Amino acid sequence: MSLKKKIYPLKNLVIIFCFIPGMGLSQQTFSLEDLVQRTLNEHYQIQLYRNQETIAANNNTLGNAGFLPSVDLTGEHRTSIENSQSDFYTGDSRSGSNARNTALNAMIEINWLVFDGFRMFARRDRLGYLQQLSIQETKYFIEQTIADVTRAYYQFLKERQILENYRQSMDVSGYRLQLEKQKRQLGSGNALLYNQALVDYHNDSSLLIHQKTLVQNLEIGINRIVNRELEANLSLQQPVLLFRKLSSKDSLINQALAHNKDLQTARLHELLAEANTRLESGDRYPEISLFGNYSFSRQTSEVGFVESGRNFGPQFGVRVRFNLYNGNRDNIQVQNARIEEENTALDRQDIELEIKARLLEQINRHQSLFHQLELTRESLEAAEQSIQIAQQQLESGAINGYDFRQTQLALLQVQNRLINLTYEIKSMEVGILRLSGKLIEDVLNN
Repeated sequence: MSLKKKIYPLKNLVIIFCFIPGMGLSQQTFSLEDLVQRTLNEHYQIQLYRNQETIAANNNTLGNAGFLPSVDLTGEHRTSIENSQSDFYTGDSRSGSNARNTALNAMIEINWLVFDGFRMFARRDRLGYLQQLSIQETKYFIEQTIADVTRAYYQFLKERQILENYRQSMDVSGYRLQLEKQKRQLGSGNALLYNQALVDYHNDSSLLIHQKTLVQNLEIGINRIVNRELEANLSLQQPVLLFRKLSSKDSLINQALAHNKDLQTARLHELLAEANTRLESGDRYPEISLFGNYSFSRQTSEVGFVESGRNFGPQFGVRVRFNLYNGNRDNIQVQNARIEEENTALDRQDIELEIKARLLEQINRHQSLFHQLELTRESLEAAEQSIQIAQQQLESGAINGYDFRQTQLALLQVQNRLINLTYEIKSMEVGILRLSGKLIEDVLNN
């Protein structure tokens, strides 16, 4: 039995993730773009955010801002039946039994607030900012969800590759166990070496079972995000995994300041606070409104001095209201609004500084991972050569099973480290693109 057929080189892992067949048959194969598009179309939370965006757009009207007049139509028809007795100073008296009285009133009225201390303009701006904020929140959630899908996609490929490494390692352990079994049958082996080989084989089997469960759970997680049947098999296209050459630090920072969703949201909150200050300041001005109405009334009475009557005609005028004093509440509200405006400016500056810091940290980490990757690739070449030499020495009896096991574990460790570094670099790229506000564009255009 030769071990060479059981060892698979991973030298090209930094260029491509090898596709590993699924544990079950799948009717559809997904690329990263397919997963992202399905998420955009099917994710329930994204649909909720889009509905909230529609509500904000519906609210952003001139009527809600207070620019337009209100028109009301009222009408009333009233009937009363009365028993009355009236005695006069002249000595006369008048009485009525079950006398019916009717009244008909109708009016159309218009009220138009033409000046309210510029608050209607502030409300109009505020409604516009709220609509932009809702759009921004939708974009933020979509971007975060796409980042989650992208990381889950690469992690799934990574864990499947590690699963294959465990399969290969178990094959190696099976080869060693079979070799020790043959030695015992020929009388050249011993029970200790055989039992050690059996324990190592079982340990590798346990690792394989655990890794299979991890892959299955990741599959469920991705299906949950893209709104598929949770236990549906997930088949991914063979991806060409190229590392992206990042722009300079200054360029990435400028992109982040221009496109980062957190920062854009903070700027909108700052504008909202400024509009709120203008709203509170509006109480310092008078309110001027125009009003007019046209009314009609008709009354009939079986008792009383007037048998019937009718009135109709228009009314119109100007109404001015100006608060002279309300306990200084207006000034306090304006002061508090200006403090809140200052707080939003400070918050925006803090977010800007945090984004710069996080971006620089991730860029440095990205560069460090590349250096580690080169070292690990060199280690992998040495580990692959070592396992071939150890296999020959084990067959000839120059080393025992324990020494061979150490060589085997060293190879597995380097293989998995190379896979983990590769995934971590891709995950770091996702984080950098998200901070710079270019993740959605990058994923959908590649």
